[in-house]
Amino acid sequence: MQTRSLLFAALVAALSLADPALAQEADAALGQRLFDVMARNNPEVLPGRRVNHAKGAVYAGTFTATPDAAMLSTAPHLQGQPVPMVIRFSLGGGVIAVPDKAVPVHGMAMSFQLPDGRSTDLMCINMPVFVSPTPEEFIAFNKAAQASPPNSPQPTALQRFIGSHPAAQRFVAGLKPMPQSFATDSYFAIHAYRLTNAAGETRAIRWRILPEAGYAARSAEEAAASPPNALFDELEARTKAGPVAFRLEAQIAEPGDPTNDPTIAWPEERRVVNLGRILVTGEVPIRPRRRSRSASCLARNCRGWRAATIRSSPPATRSMRWPSPGAIRDAGLARRTSRHGNAPDHRWPGARAR
Repeated sequence: MQTRSLLFAALVAALSLADPALAQEADAALGQRLFDVMARNNPEVLPGRRVNHAKGAVYAGTFTATPDAAMLSTAPHLQGQPVPMVIRFSLGGGVIAVPDKAVPVHGMAMSFQLPDGRSTDLMCINMPVFVSPTPEEFIAFNKAAQASPPNSPQPTALQRFIGSHPAAQRFVAGLKPMPQSFATDSYFAIHAYRLTNAAGETRAIRWRILPEAGYAARSAEEAAASPPNALFDELEARTKAGPVAFRLEAQIAEPGDPTNDPTIAWPEERRVVNLGRILVTGEVPIRPRRRSRSASCLARNCRGWRAATIRSSPPATRSMRWPSPGAIRDAGLARRTSRHGNAPDHRWPGARAR
């Protein structure tokens, strides 16, 4: 039986109700439903460990903004001074021992350590779009996967779900081959944000992180022959030889571009601004890598949703579970309030910034 793995950490939000007390209750109820449905994906619940993106490694780094960044935002880390960072690379899913080649969705989560002692977080995956436009549809997707164990009659519940949901079809069609390295993949914060500059001008943007080494993937034969921890071991060796560099960019929306649907990518011809350089300098030896338990889940501001936060820090208090990427392909084919920018009208959650 294939190891079940979670493609992406749930991004938890809640109905934006007029009564704050009722809104908080709705937040908690939806968050619990998302947690519970993902927890059923893992073969077991491991107390104190993440439900999603369980296998990961934490790195130190720095970010230095370009002058163009300050033209778009007054956020402290976008003003040009070097800012320390904490960065975590991860695999989707709640199984710590999953082989790197088995999971196509990878995470790059980061925390910018601001001069005043606060921090602002950004969570990205190596996909420019998500599998579902709303939390309710994501719950339904999980349930369909859970109702499609190996050797299920065809078409399976998952096949039927994907066949009837164009967003899921786009997501599955976009799954990438195994990269040569975490350092040769691109990462995206799949929601739109609003950046406001000193002149009071506000723009909707989407964050993207591109490797200075260039995108490079492994052949099917290379991936099949790769050892279980190939990506993590490669990044550890690479950073020992020198810093790994990424470029943080902002894709600028034009009128009519959807800002409330993480399943729809904006056209590639949209203006892109280079905001600065991320340097990953070395692994942080907090715990043995494949037993890491720290977590930070981004919740985002969405259409009909209110910003909410789920956080777990070492030791985490909860854990989560889910299906295999192979099963997904065969079927037809995730905070804390941040100061990056205000997320526009999302149905999935969005971070806030100044």
